[in-house]
Order: sequence, then structure tokens, then C-alpha cells
Amino acid sequence: MISQGACPDTITFGILLHGLCENGQLEEALEMFEVIQKSKMDVDTATYNIIIHGMCKGSKVNEAWDLFCSLPIDGVEPDVQTYNIMISGFCGISAISEANALFRKMKHNGNVPDHCTYNTLIRGCLRAGEIDTSAELFTEMRSSGFSGDAFTMKMVADMVYDGRLDKSFSDMLS
Repeated sequence: MISQGACPDTITFGILLHGLCENGQLEEALEMFEVIQKSKMDVDTATYNIIIHGMCKGSKVNEAWDLFCSLPIDGVEPDVQTYNIMISGFCGISAISEANALFRKMKHNGNVPDHCTYNTLIRGCLRAGEIDTSAELFTEMRSSGFSGDAFTMKMVADMVYDGRLDKSFSDMLS
């Protein structure tokens, strides 16, 4: 592409970053991301989302958090997807208090949680044994017009079946 005189843009780089991250080549993606940052190209939220997701998936949640925190400094505002990725990263390493704090910050900053936000956080809280917090999130999610997704519903059904949750909890899903 470059040898033929065409300059890649953020969309092209985004596709490459996504492919690298999805194929477990995080280090190569991070090197490419560094090249992008050093160029005069404007890096958008979608590109940051790809690299933060890749970092979380590649067990670099703390580094992803550092990058997330640098977004405003770089002139990029995190969107709902950015928050969802980071909340999922925290839940993935059982850092539920950090996930809950980010959820509160998200709402405080005016980003309205979506069904993905709620389901991700509910599953994280359930895994951590925070049943009351999960129940509160279910109630809030339902009042926002969202419902439990298939993964959340299966998790609740499994936990009810093996006795870790009371049946009344699964009734909230109906």
C-alpha cells in the first residue's frame, strides 16, 4: 500500500490493530500503535478501544488502565464502549471494586451505561459473590429498559441450580 503511494489512515490501522490483537500478537499491535501515536495522524476513540481491548485480553489490564486514564490528556473522550472494555478487563482479573468505581465514574461523566455494561458488571459481581450488588444492578438495568443477556441468564440459572443463588434471584430475570 505504502509502496504504491497510498497512505494508510486510522481505519486501515484500526483493522490491522484489531487483527493483530485478535490473533494474540499484542506486542506487534503495541508497536504499531506507538507508530500511529508518533505520526501526525489523529487517533480516535475506536482505535484506542481496539488497543485497550487487546491489552485487557492479553492480560495487561493495568497497562490498559494507564492508557484509559491518559485518554483525556490525548484529547480523546472515552465512550460507552471504552468504559465497557475497561470494566470487563477489571472483572476479568476479579478487580470488582475497580469495575464498580469505573461504573460510577462512567455515569458521573455522563456516559449512559448500556445493556453490555450492566451484564458485564453483573456477571463480574456474581463471580465475586457480590449477590446484593448484582441484585441492585439487575434492578437498575431493568429500570433502564435493559434485560439480562444469554450469558448472564445462563450464569444465573447455573448458580441457582447448584445452590449458590436463591431462586428468587432468577425470578428477577423474568
